[in-house]
Amino acid sequence: MLLKLLRSCFRPRPDRQIKRGLALRQEGDLRGAERVLREVVEKFPRDAIAAVNLALVLLEQNQAAAGAAELQRALSLEPGNGAAHYNFANLLRVSGRHDEAILHYRQAAQARPVIALARQELMFALLESCAWDAAQAEADLLRAQCNAKAEGWMRAIAPLTATYLALDTAACKQVAAWHASEAARGLQPLPQHASPRAPDDAPIRVGYISPDFRDHPVGQLMSSALPLHDRSRFKVFAYSSGPDDRSEVRRSIEHNVDRFVDIAAMSDAEAAAMIAADGVQILIDLAGHTTGGRLGVLARRPAPVQAHYLGYAATTGAAYLDYFITDAVATPPVQAADFTEQLAYVPGCFMLSAGAPAAVAAMPTRASQGLPDDAMVYSNFANASRITREVFHLWMKILQAVPGSVLWLGQSRAAIVNNLRAEAARCGVDTARLVFAGRVASKSEHLARMALADLSLDTIGWHAGHSTTNDTLWAGVPVLTASGRSFASRVGCSLVSAAGQPALIARDENDYLGIATRLGCDREQCANLKRKLAGNKKDALFFDQRRVVAGLEAVYAAMWRQYQAGVPPQRIDTSESAA
Repeated sequence: MLLKLLRSCFRPRPDRQIKRGLALRQEGDLRGAERVLREVVEKFPRDAIAAVNLALVLLEQNQAAAGAAELQRALSLEPGNGAAHYNFANLLRVSGRHDEAILHYRQAAQARPVIALARQELMFALLESCAWDAAQAEADLLRAQCNAKAEGWMRAIAPLTATYLALDTAACKQVAAWHASEAARGLQPLPQHASPRAPDDAPIRVGYISPDFRDHPVGQLMSSALPLHDRSRFKVFAYSSGPDDRSEVRRSIEHNVDRFVDIAAMSDAEAAAMIAADGVQILIDLAGHTTGGRLGVLARRPAPVQAHYLGYAATTGAAYLDYFITDAVATPPVQAADFTEQLAYVPGCFMLSAGAPAAVAAMPTRASQGLPDDAMVYSNFANASRITREVFHLWMKILQAVPGSVLWLGQSRAAIVNNLRAEAARCGVDTARLVFAGRVASKSEHLARMALADLSLDTIGWHAGHSTTNDTLWAGVPVLTASGRSFASRVGCSLVSAAGQPALIARDENDYLGIATRLGCDREQCANLKRKLAGNKKDALFFDQRRVVAGLEAVYAAMWRQYQAGVPPQRIDTSESAA
């Protein structure tokens, strides 16, 4: 026994090489990290930690099959390895295998040492299945840890989770700032080299950086906006840190900018140096703390002015982001204290749209979608994680108040269907009045069928519909929403207002219930709202993307004027009119 112990003490360990690989990964040099970690795995084939870290860099380079194989190998070597369970759960969840993912998240949440975000991801995986009791138990544990300021509490939750847990404003900002500073740890801003002053009428160089220049909501919105930039006033760059899915969206973005650069394989330092060399004056981050974001690039300050826009629904907490682009409905001035960035207000509505849906070969009918022809059809096509127990109970009260009405939902995974039907039954509602939409082949088909609804019910509460509400309005369906406290909960208000239907912004839950019931019982009034929405496509700001882009450009010009004047970033309000 003593001899065995002595041998274990002198057995070579790969810790130093793993740390080297992790350092390269931290710098964004994924190819370098992969090379180092492959050498480690070759030399130490029975080391589970090496296998997990190699899996991570493979997954971050979109090598899903190879990454999964390494994670499974790590679990075979060390069945209790929390990091392997956690990352394998992430992979299963992305693949739509939620039930299996939940099992692995549970293993990770119980592991020692603690896997920082395991309980949070378990909670959201449960919410995505509408397993509210189990999700609430995890939320209660996280909230208690945060409120007690227990060791590592900021590491245990992502910034937007703080909003879901209803932590106070100070705590939400603190969490965001901690994660943003972690991304910048040990980094120094690039030197701001003096350059010859450009003529006052020279185009401003605006760069967009995102992992989602692909068939993704952000990519779809940007692909519609980029061709509309005024090239006499702006030169546009796009830096893609995500995968090339070879979609039409990707190709459109590539062709509608002055320079497109794929930085996915570059380290953060290399990407930042390239952006600086391109002379980008205003760098717009489209990801924030979402998956694939490159805060390590932004932390190096490759551009003199940096702002967040569109992709993330809360403050980034990053000292290296000067502005948060929004509008006065989504973020009333009284909410400025929620942000570390200065607020930059566009005229009317901050959010881009993907535009009118493409025509489909055959228009769907209610019968083809399993909907009754003559019933009041309420709809919601949001991600299931946005559907809280409270809002679902509100929807059930609406169904009870409007005879024969149905609720059409965009999620059809078995766990969601079973859980929501069971909850409807507990509320005394016939489960046949819930209709679940199946998958369709294209977004144009999806938008075509959405038009069959009479009224969409927004997910009021912690997070309203964003791209879902955007799509619903373009499909021609009025959306009922309600005022919220946070940016994430108020985006629906901005979109509905800009679409010319502010009367569909409820004051509170009771008002929401009253409006939905009244419209359900007066079908002609509801149909009239639908006709008005169709008419608003002629002149409402929401449907005029040239005006929305012009509003963005007015903000960019104001940012650059402040910088040129040597003024520290200050709130920008271009709400009077687009420049």
